Amino acid sequence: MSTTIMPPGRCAGCGHELVSAAPESASWCPGCLWNLDEYDPALAPWRGTKLVGRWGFRRGLRIDRATRAELAADPDAGPAGTSTGEVWLSAVSVALGLVGAVAVGYLGWLLLASGLPAGVRVAFALPAVLVLLLVKPAFGRVPRTGVLSERDAPQLHRLVGDVARAAGTPVPDVICADLSINAGVARLGWRQRSVLVIGVPLWVMLPRPARVALLAHELGHLANGDPRRVRRTLLARTFGARAVAATGGRNPWLRAVHGADSVAVHGGGLVALLSLVVHAFLGLVNVLGATAQLLVDSVAMPDSRRAEYRADLMARRVAGTDAFLRSCEVVLLADRVWSELWHLAPRIDGEQLDAMAAELREHLAPKLPLARQMSRRGTDLWSTHPGEDQRMRLVETLPRVDGTLHVDESRWADLDRELAPWRRAVHHALLGTRDRF
Repeated sequence: MSTTIMPPGRCAGCGHELVSAAPESASWCPGCLWNLDEYDPALAPWRGTKLVGRWGFRRGLRIDRATRAELAADPDAGPAGTSTGEVWLSAVSVALGLVGAVAVGYLGWLLLASGLPAGVRVAFALPAVLVLLLVKPAFGRVPRTGVLSERDAPQLHRLVGDVARAAGTPVPDVICADLSINAGVARLGWRQRSVLVIGVPLWVMLPRPARVALLAHELGHLANGDPRRVRRTLLARTFGARAVAATGGRNPWLRAVHGADSVAVHGGGLVALLSLVVHAFLGLVNVLGATAQLLVDSVAMPDSRRAEYRADLMARRVAGTDAFLRSCEVVLLADRVWSELWHLAPRIDGEQLDAMAAELREHLAPKLPLARQMSRRGTDLWSTHPGEDQRMRLVETLPRVDGTLHVDESRWADLDRELAPWRRAVHHALLGTRDRF
């Protein structure tokens, strides 16, 4: 997060200078953390209204506290079978599948059995076609670019295999690299193959032991009961978001007014009226889709957040406490490190990125406490991940461990040579972004 911190005064309890994200935001004390858990629309995700956002923020905090307490009491406990969230998402997916089946049957009747004129049948078929577009399963595609085969990257495949064995998870079917400051695992395609994607910029920023923590966390999602990663929950997870995207995204009513105004300026009264009706219909579908997705996620997200914490505990067990905490710190500073690397890019080459990232981590370390606190305000019930502060607090409450997997320096050197082309690609990306400014 790169929000500018504003100093509005001093804390009456401990005397520290209060900070806030914006002049109108609720301030908090970075020393005693007074008022840190107050809803702040300047940092919390926007959910349509402040009322919904405030409820989601507070609900997310309560779930995080309860989940941390549960897992701190028994950090080695695995997922207890099918979760409530998975049952809920599966039920919604079945219902949506039945709606799709009814739409297919209706289209078949219009095509084969009805005696209506062709134009009328086309008009009557449009609603069913729209329904099918919203509820059809979207399995995603396995990436075709950035795939790292075992022949091209044997050391990386060996490391991922070692992490998977240490974590007790399946080895991913496909390993990909890209230029995002991120990493993730997903099941894609009709066969739902597991795909591990490693963002090389994030990989470069991480200390070597923290890279093991990153891999262990991502692979943990293949065996930790996350309802968002199960095939039978796919329809419920995507239909609302698809409806919002298909109708233009956020601010549907603002678009409706602007669209109607534009048509009114350039067209006649009837055209403007029809345009207003169409935009109003799209706005209604948008709002209904967003509401449906929020309702589904409200039930499913507690189990999904628990799965994220379990993945963190997996990273702690495999890579060690310190390595996991370093990985969280890098995530908190990643945007700032990338910005500094952008300034340095013309004076360095790809082979120097790791060393420069390490220097920048040390240079930016004083910003970590505030960045961590802001992450606590920047997530809510519907965020895909708990805030970094919440994740770090869980691991910090547990006894320190060294981790079960240790990678020697010679292996890291071999792996670095293997990924050298990708480091050069990151350097080229940093240089290329300069064209935008």
